[in-house]
Amino acid sequence: MTIVQLFFFFFRISAVTFGGGIVILGMVKLGIAERQDISEGEFSDMVSLAASVPGPLAVSIAWLLGRYYRGLKGSMAAVAGAVLPPFVIILILSPIILKYSGTPEVQGFFKGVLAGTGAIITMVVFDNVRSTLSCGWWNIVPFVVVIALIGIFGINPLLSMLAAFLVQLTREKLVLR
Repeated sequence: MTIVQLFFFFFRISAVTFGGGIVILGMVKLGIAERQDISEGEFSDMVSLAASVPGPLAVSIAWLLGRYYRGLKGSMAAVAGAVLPPFVIILILSPIILKYSGTPEVQGFFKGVLAGTGAIITMVVFDNVRSTLSCGWWNIVPFVVVIALIGIFGINPLLSMLAAFLVQLTREKLVLR
C-alpha cells in the first residue's frame, strides 16, 4: 500500500464506522483479508500489540499497519486517516445531535448502530479466539493466567499481565531449546 492508499484505507473505514476501535479493527481485518498480503499470524500479533499499548485501539492498529507497509510516514498517514473523520464528524454533528437527541428518529438510528456494532464486535472476538486457538493450545495460557490472577486472586491487572508475559517468555525459551 502506498502512503496515500493507507490514508484513504483508514479514512474510509473510520468515516463510516460507529462503535470505536474494536469495530474499526473488524473492518480493517476485512480489508486486509481482501489484500492477502499480511498473514493471519502477523495481523493477530499486531492486534495483540495494539490492544496492549495505551490509547485508542484504532490509532494503535493504524500506526502498526502504516509502519508495516511504509514505515514512519505510513504510520502518520494511517493515523491521520483514522483520526480525521471522527474529529470532523463530531465537530459538525455534535450540536445537531444534542439538539435532537430526544427525537424517536435519532434514538432509532443509535439503536440500529448499537445492533450493528454488537454484531461486528462478536465477529472480531470470535475470529481472534479462533485464530489464537488455531496456533496451538499454549497461546490461550497467558489469557487464562490473567483472568485467574485478576478474577480469582484479585491481583493488580498490570502485575497479572506481567505474569502472563513471563509465562509466554518461558514458553518461547523452552521451544527454542
